[in-house]
Amino acid sequence: MQGLKGKNVLVTGGSSGIGQAIAVRFAEYGANVAINYLGRPEEAKGTEDQVHACVKKVQQEGVRDALVQGDVSREDDVVKMVEQTVSDLGGIDVLINNAGIQISRPSHELSSDDFEKVLAVNLRGSFLCAREALPMMASENWGRIINVSSAAARHPLAGMAAYSASKAALDQLTRILALEGEPYNIAAIGVYPGVVDTRMQEESRSFGAKLIGDQLHRMFSNYRDFGMLRQPEEPAELISYLCTPAAERLSGHIIRLEQLEALKGET
Repeated sequence: MQGLKGKNVLVTGGSSGIGQAIAVRFAEYGANVAINYLGRPEEAKGTEDQVHACVKKVQQEGVRDALVQGDVSREDDVVKMVEQTVSDLGGIDVLINNAGIQISRPSHELSSDDFEKVLAVNLRGSFLCAREALPMMASENWGRIINVSSAAARHPLAGMAAYSASKAALDQLTRILALEGEPYNIAAIGVYPGVVDTRMQEESRSFGAKLIGDQLHRMFSNYRDFGMLRQPEEPAELISYLCTPAAERLSGHIIRLEQLEALKGET
């Protein structure tokens, strides 16, 4: 992981869960890290402690850090967020599109506003961040874009129309970014992190069967009850591996965590 030292990394949705684990892991490997969060800390509805805890962990590694507020679904926010990252860190070598939301309910009960909100964060946000970061990566003739996707992109589940559609589209965006980035040595890779013990999983379990259906409710509960939840540090470690020279061959691929573990073991 020596290749990560001194790299400038922007992690969206970096204040908690997988995003926080990614930010800390990159800092441990000597990368400078910009942590994106939604809203000002004092307005973040209980996430203030998480935001500052993440920053403190990054600072303990002695690397440069930045705390960048912004809603990734808003174009103006993304432009300002990227500008601040460049100002504070000096550039962007690695973009981790981790910010995401989930609204689970049957399609006939899903409002158009909620459907569009999920796509705006999960898909539009990733596009906007990549669009703003790509010119800087191209000027350095090196870059990594890692899109945190989900197996829901391939496996249909009742109650997951918006989330699944957003992630399926994100996978295709990843492949296109890989093609467009290839002349500039920019790799784009999608990751299915598996079932991770995060706030999103906790919220999913709290939905009643009446709202999301028996199948989905049982599935979310079983993840916890049968010890199937991974800790966020597991996908964070493997995502950091994707930003090393050894993983360049994976550009354009959408990788499950289990596949990634096997590929890392081969190098």
